[in-house]
Amino acid sequence: MQIITKKENIILTLLKDIKKDYPESVSYDVLKDMADISETQLVESLEILQKKDFIRLDSDNKLVYFDDLNMEVKVVENKSELKRYMLNKTEEDAYEIIQDVITKYEGYAPRYVLEGALLYGQLELTPKRTYNIIVSLENKKLLNKVAKSDGEYYTI
Repeated sequence: MQIITKKENIILTLLKDIKKDYPESVSYDVLKDMADISETQLVESLEILQKKDFIRLDSDNKLVYFDDLNMEVKVVENKSELKRYMLNKTEEDAYEIIQDVITKYEGYAPRYVLEGALLYGQLELTPKRTYNIIVSLENKKLLNKVAKSDGEYYTI
């Protein structure tokens, strides 16, 4: 599933509608006229849709080729909502990893192991992002820090 903004969804819906008339590709000019937006806004939205594998762009010929327009999408209001949604998604993924690590260590995972799993595991978070997620989960009372004589540990 891909997460897109309302603006991107308007362009995606337009592409789905005109695919009947233009089965393989469509020019930027046709899209610009139909969407009634500036070329800058159109190109920005198209580049985002390309990054998310809906389309392919040929900037030299100003053509849009269709890839997978029927991919499942979740539409959010704007870019700030998109960032907020992605933050929550990352926290969820990190929490699943944390749960796995803690269960492997029988309820109490050493701090360095937990941070290492987030930094170097499948999420490959930055140190700042790792810290922010751990603090956020602590604030939400989903993760507890425990100080033992031999170091810091985390538990659920």
